[in-house]
Amino acid sequence: MRASNVGIPHGRILGFFAMIAVVLISGTASAQSSNQDPCGDGSGIMPIPEKALGICGLDDSEQAVVYGGDLTVPFSIRSCWADWEGNQWSTAYCTNSRDYTIEVTGPAQGQKFLLSGPGGNVSVTLKFHHPSATATTITPGQVTSTRFAGAANGQQTPVYFSVTPDTTTTPAPGIYRGTLQFYLYQCNPWGDANNPNNPIICKGSTASGNRTELNPPLTMDVALIVGASIRISGLEDMVLQMPNPIADIVAQQHFCVYTTAATDFRLKADSAHGNGAFLLGGVSTSDTIAYEINIQSEIPPKKNTKMTEGVFTKKDWKGHSSIDCTGYSDENMRLTLTIPSANLTAPLDYQYVDTLTLTVEMN
Repeated sequence: MRASNVGIPHGRILGFFAMIAVVLISGTASAQSSNQDPCGDGSGIMPIPEKALGICGLDDSEQAVVYGGDLTVPFSIRSCWADWEGNQWSTAYCTNSRDYTIEVTGPAQGQKFLLSGPGGNVSVTLKFHHPSATATTITPGQVTSTRFAGAANGQQTPVYFSVTPDTTTTPAPGIYRGTLQFYLYQCNPWGDANNPNNPIICKGSTASGNRTELNPPLTMDVALIVGASIRISGLEDMVLQMPNPIADIVAQQHFCVYTTAATDFRLKADSAHGNGAFLLGGVSTSDTIAYEINIQSEIPPKKNTKMTEGVFTKKDWKGHSSIDCTGYSDENMRLTLTIPSANLTAPLDYQYVDTLTLTVEMN
């Protein structure tokens, strides 16, 4: 008998090998983590890709940061690998650490992410902070070139995002929100950055083994809370001299009123000695001298207003968008103090003083 007369028809052999190939390809696609054990150490979790990865505290609720205050989003990451499936129930549950890279996507413009709210869009810079790496700026939709260290034995590594709003202009008060997607890609442990034939694989095919990726990504809702803010500054003491011969005393000074998003404001002026009137009080007698206060803006329309002591103005002015009026080089308000000559004819004291208090109220 010739050997060629014995065997399975050739077509069936091809079909058998084709079926094996399908099984192998589908097996390699399963090395992904859905974050089943986000805050634990991975013990008792299977399969190994789920044991190897956990992101804790990032998507539990909306991550709120405060404009001008705390701008950090703390969370933690478990990134490790079990040498063999047999150690899944032992104390050596996820022995070896695994480096990883991250990626964040979401509404963006250029190199910054966008949060939307009552004043339109606020652009923010997002940075990732890891205890063993320098702060890494996250470019929207790009994987970090920095590889971050995981930890052995299923330990969680504390990390955080910092959110830095664009400070060119202060956004209007309110809440600005954005929904971002967080991706994490473990790196293979044997890759060589200097050998193109043996590359370091982080994002990409999980067929290289001993690594996993977060799939699907975590949704991260970020809220930037912008409160109404007011600051009045730049006021200085005013020293006035009695003119000879007697005439009106007129003195002026500029000052700065900052409001969130340059929101309109009103003013009230209170005299320490006055009750419905602005009064200078004698230092050694109860004698008083009445004076007048006018306020106007240096930004048109200037709205020159004579103040009534203890009463908010009916007119309003536009606040400055810089907290110190650009280093006090662009102060937006002017105060004019006038003592009519008629009030200076018969003083009973040698010195008169008053404390004038200005109060700002946003409209």
